[in-house]
Amino acid sequence: MNCPRCKRKDAVKNGKARGSQRYKCNGCGFQFTRQTTRGRPPWQRALAVFLYCRGVSISDIARTFSVAPSTIFKWIRKFGSEYTPLPEASTDGTILLDANEITEYLEKQSENSEAGKIFVVISEDVSSENVVVGIKPG
Repeated sequence: MNCPRCKRKDAVKNGKARGSQRYKCNGCGFQFTRQTTRGRPPWQRALAVFLYCRGVSISDIARTFSVAPSTIFKWIRKFGSEYTPLPEASTDGTILLDANEITEYLEKQSENSEAGKIFVVISEDVSSENVVVGIKPG
């Protein structure tokens, strides 16, 4: 049994809680009952972010996935902070990249991080609806 906190494989049975088997990690002392991970799979969260980038409202996305709108908003914020590390910004916070710079940036990031990270490219023209969402190859 793997400990969800320290990931060691030395968890042992430690009684029952509300009818569920309880486990205790001999390494860190953490007690747990849940075997499966909670939450939605990453592909659903990525799809929700993609739909939001394409202009679908948070409420519509929430209804589609049967979750609260606040959950969709959290997924979008988490996507922005975790999956898209930003290159250095100019003094006013604006980041403008052309296609070559985007390619160079993604190649540089793939050396330092896991493959399969999602990226978003938004057109410089604010009135344009062109938004590209893709997965960085490995």
